[in-house]
Amino acid sequence: MDRDMDLWNALQKHMGHNVKITFEGAEDNPENILLQCEDCHFDILSADIETVCARENC
Repeated sequence: MDRDMDLWNALQKHMGHNVKITFEGAEDNPENILLQCEDCHFDILSADIETVCARENC
């Protein structure tokens, strides 16, 4: 299975749930960015700040 399908399957389990984006580390210099499901108390995604690339026009 490819990475896109793995990501889709992970996200699909939490459709309709309350999710939030948060971070670990200092607010002005975070180490990780997290997508957390508040309903399941589960970290859906976790990314080191160095691997995240901001998209324009979001």
